[in-house]
Amino acid sequence: MNRSLQIFFVLLVFLLTLACISGCISFRTGDTHNTTVAVQSYNAWVSSQKAFDRELRGSITTIGNHVNTYNTEITKDRPNHSLLLENLAQDRQVLDTWGSYLDELTAATDRFEQDTSKVSFGSTTTTTTKETLALTTQYMKIYLVDMGNAREHLIEYVSNAEAYVLPDDPDYWNDKYRQNAMIAKEQALVSLEEGDAALENLMLQAERLEKLQ
Repeated sequence: MNRSLQIFFVLLVFLLTLACISGCISFRTGDTHNTTVAVQSYNAWVSSQKAFDRELRGSITTIGNHVNTYNTEITKDRPNHSLLLENLAQDRQVLDTWGSYLDELTAATDRFEQDTSKVSFGSTTTTTTKETLALTTQYMKIYLVDMGNAREHLIEYVSNAEAYVLPDDPDYWNDKYRQNAMIAKEQALVSLEEGDAALENLMLQAERLEKLQ
């Protein structure tokens, strides 16, 4: 179990090095008003995503360190229950903060969709531009769902990890909780991978938008 937990943590950190928008975009269309609306709204989303990504990295680092401590302690004859429960309580706190940043990113996504849904560019690329904007919004939403799922799976991990060590009698630990905790972490990894893929697709759409105008 120690090896699998360490591999899980390493993979999470590796994935998160990819999960950040590299920069903002600029349009080269003659329609100044619509350009301003689209660019400002997208750049606001980028700022929110970067803030979310920073929080996400911190959360994963904290939880990963606690996972290693947890794995070490539960193999001991006399595990430090207080330390384990304190770490799990901190995991809940960082996941709550993660949720707050995710709410802000959700709001930025909603604003982007509202700001660009009625954009009308005066060029021959109008249809393609609108389609690309729609796809950009779609991948924003997919990214939000995936990151939300990853958070929910980690919340499930914390709950099961906590339940595993709560009994007063250390000889009566229910291994079902440990197994469920491991499954939840694996599911979180899958969601993070899917979120990374959605973010890469989003960036491709942003590049298309810049080339279209």
